Amino acid sequence: MTSPNEPSPPPFGGGGANRPTSFDEWLQAFKEQMTFFTGLKLDVGLPRWQLADVLPVLPLVGAAIGLASGLVFAIVRGIAGPGWLAAVLAVGAAVILTRALHEDGLADTADGLGPHGLEPARRLEIMRDSRNGTFGVLALALGVLVKVACLAQFGGATGLVVLISAHALSRAVLAYPLLAFSPVHGDGQGARAGKPTDNDVWLAIGVGAGLAFLLMLGKGLFVALLAPLAVMAAAWYATHWIARRLGGYTGDTLGAVQQTAEIVFLVVAALFIGR
Repeated sequence: MTSPNEPSPPPFGGGGANRPTSFDEWLQAFKEQMTFFTGLKLDVGLPRWQLADVLPVLPLVGAAIGLASGLVFAIVRGIAGPGWLAAVLAVGAAVILTRALHEDGLADTADGLGPHGLEPARRLEIMRDSRNGTFGVLALALGVLVKVACLAQFGGATGLVVLISAHALSRAVLAYPLLAFSPVHGDGQGARAGKPTDNDVWLAIGVGAGLAFLLMLGKGLFVALLAPLAVMAAAWYATHWIARRLGGYTGDTLGAVQQTAEIVFLVVAALFIGR
């Protein structure tokens, strides 16, 4: 999960030692993370907080991305556009808005973890190579195809709700790897995130899961419960599976966890929500 305009790490540690305390500061933190996670150039100045200090804004950042993508989907569907076209444009809108930040992480992670019999050091070396290999290309292609296939069956309003929920919760679960493991590199984007407190991690995940549940409740209690649970289980498994092979997490693997969570949410929604 590399970024073309990575901010320098703040001069203080994470773990809640310095975190927003007022509404204005939380708004500033939201703008900072929107600037990092998207291509929007908000006037935030130099970053004041590490990601670990402002985890509760993650689901809100995801919801904003999902809203933008969902509006594209709903508008195309609303003017009698075919489902597959609306789905392609919605997925494309999210990719453009986020500069393919997490998709890049998914591709790099797939290239590093795909081959058998490699030592962790060699896997990490492959992941730091900017070129995409077979595993990375296949992961990206399959990921996009699955997203489009899932969204294509929905009407405009349903697609909007599903996309907001999927993006919100899939960003929220990024908090878990930061708590459960340590960054592999001391100089990578994963290390710059900092170390969060337990309370902030579970608050971020709780906000994301609660938002997804409330939004999906109109589509049925079963799917409103199942989709968040499936996403949290998938994020937990992916985090531990990756850590066993690399010894921790990197910025790229955080992106892979987000993409896995988003895809799982869309698959569950597609399976259990009617048109």
